[in-house]
Amino acid sequence: MGYSSSLIQRKFKDIVGKRYESVLKEYSEFLLTDEEMLVPEVRSILVPLDPFVDEITDEAIDVLSAYNATISLAYITDAGVLGLLEQTLDRQSAEEFRAKKEADGRELLERITERLKEHGFPTQTRMFVGQTGDDVVRMAKNYDMIALSRWYADGEATDLSISPTVLRICQRVETPALIY
Repeated sequence: MGYSSSLIQRKFKDIVGKRYESVLKEYSEFLLTDEEMLVPEVRSILVPLDPFVDEITDEAIDVLSAYNATISLAYITDAGVLGLLEQTLDRQSAEEFRAKKEADGRELLERITERLKEHGFPTQTRMFVGQTGDDVVRMAKNYDMIALSRWYADGEATDLSISPTVLRICQRVETPALIY
């Protein structure tokens, strides 16, 4: 018998009688299952980056240091933005924009990699053009955890808000997520 089932059984013993199953169903979403009570082992962490992410916060590094994990940094340039620029501007201007974003991405990857190595994290990096939300959801299946900046894929986010893309990613992945 699972923890939540046994808790409800003890709490509502002799009170609910035949309603036990409905009480269990109604309250099960508020109680952790036995599986959810286990702390998962985290060996690999995905950290998606884009032009709107400047840095990994000290607080996030502190949390990530609790795991003995390899951190994979993935800089994703939004294919939708590049496609829109190619339609709006001439091809040469779009290529210049892409080259600038790739240079910015390489610099960000180098800066964050250096900072993580200072804290003793093994790191991997990759850079590609893709869908900022869909590709993270697809890649998250191969990692034990993802760490997302609250500003990922949204230049409009303020200090107090979270990017809609980050919220959508968290709703779609089964992997635990850290939002910093």
